[in-house]
Amino acid sequence: MTTTADGCPVSLAASDADSSLTNPDLEPTPAAQRTWSWWHFATLWMGMVHNIFNFTWVGGLVALGMSVWQALTVALAGNLVQTFVIGLNGRIGARFGIPFAVWARSAFGTFGSNIVALLRAVTAIGWFGVQSYLAATACNLLLDNVVPGWGSLGRTGWLGMPANLWITMVIYWAFNFLIVRHGMDAVRRFETWAGPMVFVVMAVLLIWAVSRAGGTGTLLTAPSAHSTHWFWTVAFGPAVATYIAGSWSTTVLNIPDLTRFARSNRGQFWGTMVGLPIASLLYFSMAAVIVSTVKELYGKTYWNPTDVLGAFGNPVLSAVGALLLATATISVNIPANVISPAYDLTNLLPGMLTFRRGAYISIAAGFVCMPWKLMASSQTLFSVLDNLGAVLGPVTGILLADFLVLRRRTLDVPALYRRSGRYRAWAGFNPVGLGVLAAVVAFLFTAQAVAPLHWVFTYAWFTGVALGFLLHLAVGLACRTAGGPLAAALTPAGTTGADADTSRPREALPA
Repeated sequence: MTTTADGCPVSLAASDADSSLTNPDLEPTPAAQRTWSWWHFATLWMGMVHNIFNFTWVGGLVALGMSVWQALTVALAGNLVQTFVIGLNGRIGARFGIPFAVWARSAFGTFGSNIVALLRAVTAIGWFGVQSYLAATACNLLLDNVVPGWGSLGRTGWLGMPANLWITMVIYWAFNFLIVRHGMDAVRRFETWAGPMVFVVMAVLLIWAVSRAGGTGTLLTAPSAHSTHWFWTVAFGPAVATYIAGSWSTTVLNIPDLTRFARSNRGQFWGTMVGLPIASLLYFSMAAVIVSTVKELYGKTYWNPTDVLGAFGNPVLSAVGALLLATATISVNIPANVISPAYDLTNLLPGMLTFRRGAYISIAAGFVCMPWKLMASSQTLFSVLDNLGAVLGPVTGILLADFLVLRRRTLDVPALYRRSGRYRAWAGFNPVGLGVLAAVVAFLFTAQAVAPLHWVFTYAWFTGVALGFLLHLAVGLACRTAGGPLAAALTPAGTTGADADTSRPREALPA
């Protein structure tokens, strides 16, 4: 018997669990391992918002003609939307102690959840490889400025990559292995100091840049190249949708992988409320000021953090910047792009894989896929990643409709680990959740190819969430009303349907 942080019992006796569906890493988190307070979640998000994508995001919008303040408005709006959904989904981990892959069994079936989990895993591994490669490349360029003879190593190479970059990448990947090797507690400790440290380093860079430039520069006061009407009616919506698709749309799903270690639901909720929107806005603002001062000093606008640090021409700042980029990317990559596929792969083969082994495979896969080759064709890379990311919108909508409405915020936790439980559906595959997912995804990709409907794909995450939610709710209610084999799989825990499994007592948590 274990107890949730809210004092609600969730037990998983040996007789409840099927060996093909569980191992110690997938079982509900015991109370002794629930050590994450609100501060740990706040620092987690402080570390995660610091990445190259976020730094360059504001610059990309400014290049499209927005003012800095309009770009910051887009980023804040996107973060508020995601913070709300992350807060909802975070309750799953905090209350039930289960990872995302196990939660997905309720809507997609005990084995059907593997389809969704693998989609999430592939997306995460792809982003892990790309972000790690970009961070290693940035560190390599900066090391060239501070280590004598470092650049001469680039004259030889292998598989299309110079020797010095190979060294940087191997060392960088090794740090990821080292942190994951010690489990989730090591991740918690790393994020506790990494998040605040990055802010301290950014503050030092900010103060140094402003003092050298004698002010914040003119970029912050430059007007938009377009009218206010254009911003709100044409640019705002698509920009927010694109920001969400490229930032935390994946973490929206796998947030239970982290919140299952929370001391309480309140702690993870307020930690997220403080860490994500506030830290993001602060980081974006600091990045904008630094870029503005660099433009004032050197007459050129740099939105790539490596170029910004290189423009200072200060070896000490370059060394600090290399450490900053490496730490920042690790602090976002492990929680967002390693933990999730580790659990997803473990869910696929629980008898063979553990969390640690799944994490090792995920890190290695991010290296083996040779992201430097993928980056040679950025159009193909981001097309693949964006399309995979668009699939996650419908998954989010289906899970929210299933948990919040159809199941009335309750789960029969032991049944999630049994082949014969209420979530078995048809041979472990729930045709309602999987069918709705296939239908919505097919519609979104059709809309991408049909000019009059292209706007639907432009807002793919939003439209995917909305369509997945509404369609799953409608089909689920219809199947539950009609009865039959699927009625039990769609009946809230704690209630009795015509075909509900009532042979064992329910241990669902209260709403």
